[in-house]
Amino acid sequence: MAKISYNQMAKLFHRLATSYSAGVDIRSVYTREANSGSPAYRLNARRVLDEINQGKTLAVAMRNTNGYFPDLAVVVVQAGERGGRLEESFSRLSQHYASIVKFRTAFLMSIAWPAFELVFSIFVIGLLILIMGWVCEMGNIDPIDWLGMGLDTTQYFVLYCSVVVLIFGTLFLFILGVLHGWFGTLPMRIARRIPLIGKTIESLALSRYAWTMSVAENAGMNPIETAQLSIRATQNYYYQRLETELCNDLRQGRSFYRAMKATESFPDEFLLLVDTGEISGELAETMDRASVEHQHRAENNMKLIGTIGFISMLLFVGLIIGFLVIYMFQKLYLDQINKFLNCLCSDFLGFWQ
Repeated sequence: MAKISYNQMAKLFHRLATSYSAGVDIRSVYTREANSGSPAYRLNARRVLDEINQGKTLAVAMRNTNGYFPDLAVVVVQAGERGGRLEESFSRLSQHYASIVKFRTAFLMSIAWPAFELVFSIFVIGLLILIMGWVCEMGNIDPIDWLGMGLDTTQYFVLYCSVVVLIFGTLFLFILGVLHGWFGTLPMRIARRIPLIGKTIESLALSRYAWTMSVAENAGMNPIETAQLSIRATQNYYYQRLETELCNDLRQGRSFYRAMKATESFPDEFLLLVDTGEISGELAETMDRASVEHQHRAENNMKLIGTIGFISMLLFVGLIIGFLVIYMFQKLYLDQINKFLNCLCSDFLGFWQ
């Protein structure tokens, strides 16, 4: 299933925000969007345009593209339409996806060279196993038993390739599973306990939650709709699992503060802001400020994560290369010297006997 990229999302919502603020209606904007971009983008833009021409809202039109647009975008646009703050919704979504693209680009650039070294090292090791086997074969030397398992060169090469594929395949499936929620809330619960990463994930989720709650409150939505939109906007399974519990408490007449506190999943600092906003009658304004604050925290943390990732990758690659150099030195030099000395000692003892 085709999905719109973060970069396309950032540019699309920037164009929507600019056009909407200039008084251009959504139908005219999407008429242009349907004639530009990749085939998949044009196809889904035409679907959105057709839905709008049939009298449906933009949020409904986006939702009916079979998952082409992420849930967060649909929820925020829906909240903006209901709250009369569609221009702000477009602007915030543009900033959100632009910050993701910026962070991802910076992070990938920071680990590009260490990652290249790692891949190159893996390739060189495999090639070295084959070359040393050929050298030993041409020189009528016993092949190197790399792990003491009694395997020949080809078998060791196949074993090495299998281990590499297994490690990277497992890592790929794990990342894919986390992104698609295959493991439920377990990865998120573990990640939340990692000092820097956990706080970043939490700040991003709470920023989206607070901003959507602010928009919904300004729109005059009832508490149930506000809670549903806010929870879904987090795009975080740890919080999304709370939707039923939170809505049930709100139906019983509890305030947002008491309902959220009962879940034991929101930080005390955030709950205090919700309580203050409800008591003062300025929940929308309080949540809007909280959203901006948590977004800034997340961005600062992501910069730090990028720096730590670069250093960690360099250290990891350095350790692997250092270990391999020592291991190769032992197998190709020290072990051969020991073997030669053992043979020499055996011949010497045999001579005197």
